[in-house]
Amino acid sequence: MTSHPTAAATPASGPLAGVRVIELGQYIAGPFASKLLADLGAEVIKIEAPDGDPMRRWEGTGGYSPQFAAYNRNKRGITLDLKSEEGLAALLALIADADVLLDNFRPGVADRLGFGPAAASALNPRIITCSITGFGPVGPLAARPSYDTVISAVGGMYSQIVPADTVRPLGPAFSDLLSGMSATQGILAALHARNNDGVGQHVEVSMVGSLIDFLTESASTFLQTGGTTGPDSRPRRAQAYALVGRDGKAFVVHMSVPEKFWRGLLTVLEREDLADDVRFNTREGRVANYDELDGVLKAEALRMPRAHWMAKLADHDIPHGALNTVGDLFDDPQIQAMGLVEQLATADGGSVSVPIHSTGFSRSGRPEYRAAPLLGADNELVLGAPASVTPEPTIPLAAERQENAS
Repeated sequence: MTSHPTAAATPASGPLAGVRVIELGQYIAGPFASKLLADLGAEVIKIEAPDGDPMRRWEGTGGYSPQFAAYNRNKRGITLDLKSEEGLAALLALIADADVLLDNFRPGVADRLGFGPAAASALNPRIITCSITGFGPVGPLAARPSYDTVISAVGGMYSQIVPADTVRPLGPAFSDLLSGMSATQGILAALHARNNDGVGQHVEVSMVGSLIDFLTESASTFLQTGGTTGPDSRPRRAQAYALVGRDGKAFVVHMSVPEKFWRGLLTVLEREDLADDVRFNTREGRVANYDELDGVLKAEALRMPRAHWMAKLADHDIPHGALNTVGDLFDDPQIQAMGLVEQLATADGGSVSVPIHSTGFSRSGRPEYRAAPLLGADNELVLGAPASVTPEPTIPLAAERQENAS
């Protein structure tokens, strides 16, 4: 990998230590991809316009929203006006010494401004360039604005999670997050190829293509059989059920294919009689009569509190788990035992809790985590020039956030 003597103020660690990434991203897809690389040890320099990534102002005031903090930790932050000669010159100087250049502009924007894949490669033949777009570089929708809701609808995701009688977007930013993961995979593969021949290349990622890749089972089912899937198709085939105990607490059971899990569940519920029920005595029958069986199991679950069922299911080695909210998640003893939350120092001398990268490495270690940067905070470190913006307040401490929310 390339040596970058001014890359960081502290020694780099992690499997991607020594890799420098220039991020020209905003909102989620690009920033999430470079955050994943930063979590693996890459030095990520996030370049923002003087007024900052719009996600900074997504929620609350001060230009440092929880959403921005989530997608931009472990990065250096600088500001450049890329439409000015000085800003473009500074960017090109960074490209000349970088390993990766990542953007999530519309197709053609980077080329028009003078730092597209061809220009970057001419300046630095070793560089990996990566573009994340909504619909890719060609086709009738290529030039359209591509926010997550649009792509999740067009790309089929909502048809798999939204009931047919409910017309509304649901869930997290699926297409943003999945395309960010696809971009990370593509960049890592391109870096590996460069290790072999010393030559960079361009990685093209579309949000809609990333969704189709993610929905591979549903896509394959349609292409091979003509059958379409929906929100209940996977749970039905997987024999997965969501139940609620007498105390109102929810849990899930996933029986999959092994018959032993079905038999064990009957023992737990003290309903061995269902083993002879012609509707349920084969997996095929349970799939065909899913709704009826779901009703039976839900009625039985109401007899006892969740903790009772969880203990019994564990005794019989049946796949199960609490249906946690995000609020429940970080109180779960398993999550706490895994050490997936870390306190990061903030610029005001406080701290903020963040979930950390869950992949562990036996030899490479992991980088020192840092909170997301204030706007222009690293201009002097990276560019050798003072920041041209006024830094905003950092994330308020947890107690302050709670007070503000009440």
